Amino acid sequence: MALYLVRHGETEWNRQQRLQTVSDIPLNERGRAQAACIRNELAARKVHFALARSSPLSRAVETAKAIVAGKSVPMRGDAAFLELSVGDYEGKYEADLRASMGAAYDDWRALEHTVAAPGGENIFMAAPRVRRALLDLKALAIGGDVLIVGHQAVNMTIMAVISGCFDVSSLASRRQRNDEIYVWDMARGRLLDRLQINVAD
Repeated sequence: MALYLVRHGETEWNRQQRLQTVSDIPLNERGRAQAACIRNELAARKVHFALARSSPLSRAVETAKAIVAGKSVPMRGDAAFLELSVGDYEGKYEADLRASMGAAYDDWRALEHTVAAPGGENIFMAAPRVRRALLDLKALAIGGDVLIVGHQAVNMTIMAVISGCFDVSSLASRRQRNDEIYVWDMARGRLLDRLQINVAD
């Protein structure tokens, strides 16, 4: 079973470098174009999904629906793939946090979600819900390929659970763009491919 792991398309908060986790911010026009390009890339590669899951937030749901549009793929949102909350930092501009916190903000970012923001969630807290959901998907897919559309930090958590690598260096290497696809061998816990679509601004 191959897992195709996609991050949702761009939103205005992404463009503004504003922290966006549990806020339900929709795709912008570029985000919709990214989702369409991902669909076209996967169609060109003749990828067929047994099922698809996404975070329940609209930016992820819309991306997933665009990718499987016109195909009979069972798809639904799953709270297990909700983005990790940044708590008190939610909705704040990164520039403002740097101005108020100084180097401490960049030091926290460099820890790649292994340390929670105040009132937030870290990767180790999210891993159990992700692990349970992945086990359920393995049973449901019956050997077919699976699409998951999530967010940057929860997708890092998914990759950490599959690979068993939770160290900061491994996590940093798996920061995912809004137009990037990671393909994983779920059974062997290894990365098969990393596809960059490179949608222009």
